[in-house]
Amino acid sequence: MPKRGNGETGRFSGWRAVAAACAACAVAALGAVAPAASAAELSIVFTSTMADIEPVEGEGGLANLATLLRTKRAEGNTLFLHGGASLTAGVLSTFDRGAHMIDLLNELQPDMMAVTKRDLGFGKDELTLRSYEARFPFVSATTIDRNTGKVMEGLEPSALLDTPVGKIGVVSAISPELTVQYIVPDIEVRPPATIAAEARALRAQGANYVVAILDNAPEAVDALRGEPAIDALLQLSATGKDVLEADKGKLFGVHVNVKGSAFVLRLDGDGKAPPALAGADIVPLAGLPPDPAMEKRVGVYLARLSELLDINIGTTATALDTRRAAVRTGENAFASLIADAMRGHFNTDVAFINGGNIRGNRQYEAGTVLTRRDIQRELPFRDTIIAVTLPGKALREALEVSAAGVDNQKGSFLHPSNMAVVYDLKQPAGSRVVSVTVGSKPLDPDVRYSVALPNYLAQGGDGYGMLKSPGAAPGSGGKLLWEIMAQHLTDRGTVSPRIDGRITER
Repeated sequence: MPKRGNGETGRFSGWRAVAAACAACAVAALGAVAPAASAAELSIVFTSTMADIEPVEGEGGLANLATLLRTKRAEGNTLFLHGGASLTAGVLSTFDRGAHMIDLLNELQPDMMAVTKRDLGFGKDELTLRSYEARFPFVSATTIDRNTGKVMEGLEPSALLDTPVGKIGVVSAISPELTVQYIVPDIEVRPPATIAAEARALRAQGANYVVAILDNAPEAVDALRGEPAIDALLQLSATGKDVLEADKGKLFGVHVNVKGSAFVLRLDGDGKAPPALAGADIVPLAGLPPDPAMEKRVGVYLARLSELLDINIGTTATALDTRRAAVRTGENAFASLIADAMRGHFNTDVAFINGGNIRGNRQYEAGTVLTRRDIQRELPFRDTIIAVTLPGKALREALEVSAAGVDNQKGSFLHPSNMAVVYDLKQPAGSRVVSVTVGSKPLDPDVRYSVALPNYLAQGGDGYGMLKSPGAAPGSGGKLLWEIMAQHLTDRGTVSPRIDGRITER
């Protein structure tokens, strides 16, 4: 198994109620806040970012989460809030656009799911379809359809959930990077801090406690932490570690979920006055036994994947590292292998692949036999690769955009083929490209070069407006990236990708 990098119980929203029993589980406690005397207690379970159903050594997954939920529901009143970021980037999502995840989440019975930029990875229409399949509401107050000026079809701006400790309001904001990183021309993203107004509206509707979920928008944290109408602010983050901080009855959390985790909040209240925060825990899911029923459900999907993907296609004679930092901050052997395969397939002058296309977050030892499953896991998006012609000036501008995202490990970082780039990252953004050569010649700003690149980049995605090319559009031809890679490996049998100096830093 590969290793990855770093009263009534149940639901109260009116969708359905569940009663279950389970042995007690151990959790890592933050340190409880002194509870107020109350007539009822409520547990709020929160998690996010669980797109891949495949088991990974040392990590917890949906079956472990099911055990936690069953335990908490057996103990008493429980809400399950899902932070989203789970419908794309998984191996199976490439085939069904996340439908399997909705099927599995329906079994876990969340009271709501926040919508993140990642959940729109397959576009607006696919997310709307998933919302119709779900037996729980999708929530986002800031994802606006430009055609109607209202929240996108299939989404709700907020949720108001009845519980024995009072009404719990939930609001969420999607990351503004959605419109930069994804091709969603019909979507407008309002500033995340505007959900403060939605939180106040929930208070006016009778909410006793308000939870705000923030999709990877740290710039809005300070303003929202200071908003009196928000009691708990939970931010999703792609880097760092899980954090919970309680102060004066308010809660702030950062959920990274690198190893599979959940937050458990405990509230005490009488259903009239605002409930008191009695404690907050970070639960490492890997420490819980898997729920047999959910493990069986997941196993059905894994068996389907095995039929499709457990086919050997090649061997890597060298070690490979596809962890997030490795593919978003510098030259990477696996990314170079992909770029070279793209250029070879289209016979272009150069090729670009952005690090955000690579999602496996794994390490492979030298001598590893690679399967279709490995390639599908690493390259889960259904974007096609096309060949376009672009001036050298545009290529240099693109490399400047690439360099600007290194500090934040943005997925826009470009890996080239048949090109050598020297950066000076100490220089200000826009002045970090020192030199560029194509083959053995300096990049000529006036010469037009043939370039193989993802259709997504050719539409200006990830901030690459200078790469926008006529004719580039969803479904406008080309070949799926993972198919190019699978054929490249099959044709060669054994590959030996290495760091060869195509990206260096002064």
